[in-house]
Amino acid sequence: MKTIGIGTGLALIGIILSWIIWGAGEIYTIPAGLGFLFLIVMMFSSGAMVSGSEMRANLATESEEGRKDRMEMTKGAALLALPNLLIAGFLYFSIH
Repeated sequence: MKTIGIGTGLALIGIILSWIIWGAGEIYTIPAGLGFLFLIVMMFSSGAMVSGSEMRANLATESEEGRKDRMEMTKGAALLALPNLLIAGFLYFSIH
């Protein structure tokens, strides 16, 4: 829950910065960018961007603790991306 709160805080800061930089018409820009950035981090940390043979090699050589750390990073990135993308989507569809 702490990570979702941090993501929401980042989204609110992004809304304020977007409003200052681009005005009310583009208020969703920075939260959407942050959400996509965290999604990209999530994809790379989960191993979704590698082929099957590379993933098999990674799982064969990775320790249990390393796998746990990688999954924690994936979960954290997903929980940071979620509020940013939800707020950006809500703002986009309420404006347009």
